[in-house]
Amino acid sequence: MFRLLVLVTSLLATPLPVARTQGPAHHIAFVKVRPDVGLEVLDWGGHGPALVFLAGFGNSGHVFDTFAPQFANQFHVIAITRRGFGASSHPGAGYDTGTLVRDITSVLDSLEIPRATFVGHSFAGTELSSLGAFHADRVTQLIYLDSSYDFARLFADPRWQRAFPVPRPPVPATTDIGALRHWFDLVMGPGLPDDEIQVLTSSGGSDSLGALLQRGAAASAFNLIKGPVLALWATPMSVSDQYPYSRRLDSLEQSRLQDSFHDQETVRAFVASR
Repeated sequence: MFRLLVLVTSLLATPLPVARTQGPAHHIAFVKVRPDVGLEVLDWGGHGPALVFLAGFGNSGHVFDTFAPQFANQFHVIAITRRGFGASSHPGAGYDTGTLVRDITSVLDSLEIPRATFVGHSFAGTELSSLGAFHADRVTQLIYLDSSYDFARLFADPRWQRAFPVPRPPVPATTDIGALRHWFDLVMGPGLPDDEIQVLTSSGGSDSLGALLQRGAAASAFNLIKGPVLALWATPMSVSDQYPYSRRLDSLEQSRLQDSFHDQETVRAFVASR
């Protein structure tokens, strides 16, 4: 993800120096989208049109802590943590695409933001596509980061289901941030912000939401999106490109990881061709 974000930086704005542990200070607010549901909103300030970052599955808005503020010289920059993740409310329902998108537009209404450019990573592509197709009046442009799939079709493919979960090295049995950084650098790529590491290693993980989000993912109506779209992709050529830690696994797990990678690439190619 983070190698890809560097490219986006060059396209949208002049990058600023980035610290590993934390970017420029942000304001955190909790916006009620229902009486019983509040969403964490990170606001880095800035002047200009709104730029809204939406995280992939499992992540909170803090995943953009060292990236999003680089655009505050040209945009008003915020990130929204999806319900069920991080510090946002964790209700038992409301994980279908329609509700998730209504959450986003409710946040915009609360902040008096009529339109925005949306940047979404991975699973956030479901929300981007729905915003572009059915809420075009709220969208200036859409930027997909490894996310312009029809996720409903991906999730419905048995090969995709078979591919996960992927083998990984064991998570360190420690709260030491240095050890956790090393593990996340290994499995996700360097540069994950410390606050996001804390979210991902806190109790009450998000794995149980996977089935709810998959069942609730709406088919993407790409043909209805009329506004400007930029889609950027990282294209791994081998299992070691996608999973640099693969050589650290035992032979059985290496074989399982190779099978997973093959299934993922096959399904992606199939979905992209239709």
